[in-house]
Amino acid sequence: MPETQAQQRYFWLPVPDESSDYGLVRHAFAGTRLHAGPADDSFCGNTFALANSSEMDRIHAKTCQECNALLKEMKGWPI
Repeated sequence: MPETQAQQRYFWLPVPDESSDYGLVRHAFAGTRLHAGPADDSFCGNTFALANSSEMDRIHAKTCQECNALLKEMKGWPI
C-alpha cells in the first residue's frame, strides 16, 4: 500500500548549518535514518551531509523552523 503524505516517514537530524550559533541545526529528512545515504535533501530544500550526532547535539541544536512548518502543513496541523 503506498504511503500518503500524512503517513510519510521522516526523521530529524542535527547537521552542520552556518545559520546556528551552535553550528548545528536539526533538520527533517524523508525516509528513515537507517536507509539514508551520506547526504540528503531536507524538507526545507537544502542538501546536508548526514553524520552521526551525539545526544548533546540532539539536545542543543535548534529545530529548522521551515522544516517544522512544512511538516505541520503536510500533516494538516496549525502552524
